[in-house]
Amino acid sequence: MDFNGMDFDFWLEIQNLLYHEKYTEVINLIEQEYEDDDIPAPMIIYLAHAYSCTNNNITALALLDEIADEVEEDDLDYHFELAHCYYSSHRYRTALNAVRKCLEIDDTFLDAWILMCYIALEREDEPLFLEASEKAKEIDAKAWEECFGEHSPEPVYMYEREESACLLDHIVKYFGTISQVTKPKTDYPANTINVLYLPANDTKEYATLVTVGTGAYRANVPPEINQPGMDRIELVAYLPPDWDINKDDIRYSWIVDYLATLGYMIQSEDTWFAKGHTISNGSSFAPNTRLNGAIIDDLHFVDPKARQCQLPNGELVTFYQFIPIYEEEMVYKINHDDEHLFQRLYEKLGNSYQKAIDIYRLSACSTTQEKKWAIPKSSIEPILEWSGADGCFATDKILVEHRRIGFMYRETPENNTDSGWRFMAGDETEEYMNDTNNMGIYNLNTLCNYDIDIIDYLDSPVGTAFFRDKNGEFIKCKL
Repeated sequence: MDFNGMDFDFWLEIQNLLYHEKYTEVINLIEQEYEDDDIPAPMIIYLAHAYSCTNNNITALALLDEIADEVEEDDLDYHFELAHCYYSSHRYRTALNAVRKCLEIDDTFLDAWILMCYIALEREDEPLFLEASEKAKEIDAKAWEECFGEHSPEPVYMYEREESACLLDHIVKYFGTISQVTKPKTDYPANTINVLYLPANDTKEYATLVTVGTGAYRANVPPEINQPGMDRIELVAYLPPDWDINKDDIRYSWIVDYLATLGYMIQSEDTWFAKGHTISNGSSFAPNTRLNGAIIDDLHFVDPKARQCQLPNGELVTFYQFIPIYEEEMVYKINHDDEHLFQRLYEKLGNSYQKAIDIYRLSACSTTQEKKWAIPKSSIEPILEWSGADGCFATDKILVEHRRIGFMYRETPENNTDSGWRFMAGDETEEYMNDTNNMGIYNLNTLCNYDIDIIDYLDSPVGTAFFRDKNGEFIKCKL
């Protein structure tokens, strides 16, 4: 039986070998079956494909060139194999022209759209990749997914222009004048969430941060509890007026980046946040604080109307307050519930935890806040210039009894917030030191307020120790 100048059984055998990617066998069989001048054009196309797939693109292109005048102008197999050979030769521009020729012949040819996707990836041409992907998926979405699932672009969630204008009007009306729009640094490629900075003014003693973009994504709130506004939210944080978010220093920049990260978390994990939800950062937000998590709360110290914004289409966006918490407070909430933690925070701290973020605030789930400090917190002055981790351990002999520091040493820090410094009066007994209620974690600046003499020694390396002699001078000693 003759099939386009070829024996049908032989043609079927070649098709089977190509399907199983046995290209060397294809080459050997075709060259044994035909003399060079007698190979039919369709079989030369198969031979060229086999050579191309064994990285011999020069031979493949030479074979195709030999039959260029023989094939019909609309020979789809020929033009596609030409595109494939150019692609395999890294001649992507020429390959793209050949693919476009295929699509002029048949714009439903899936393999051509798939090859165009590959060419677009090599050329780093995202618009072309998106165009070709859309067409390929219209023809066979499963086939496209098998080839390019990992290259699927992340969906981008953004408010419509009218929605953004409405949201900004609401923010200005209830939160104050916007002085800065910040683009946070996150690991999320879409980067569509901005953080607005609204400075303190005559009516509010704190600065305000507000995300814009979190609510462009409708969160996956369980249907049985979903209420209007729960699926579209923005986050708010209150800051001390002197907190400089523009400093290239994680001690100040973390808050902006973390607010946006929470927004992207809702998208990437298809989750939702509402009052009482807690989120752990896994480690301290910055070297100068032990805060390492957050609880979501209703807004405080604002007009109740500020808590929700109605968009032009009638949908609601809810504003929640971001409140940083300590690990032990997170554990307390897990062991009890969010209402018990809110109650505990208020009992121990009053409404101060609802105000501007205080990275040094006392924990509501620690015994240290019951102590009567020798120097009131309000009297602590910023006297230490320090750029590294500034956490330290100190005993109550110093901070409660107001004894002078008699012994101090620096050991390997326990975490990225720990400076490694340990301070004692010098006469603490083993029994005293075994009771963790007799000591705590503090900021180095606080210890400098208690004993300014230590400042000159704080740059000493790990492994250093000092004791105070009878003349009041620090003497270096072995640890």
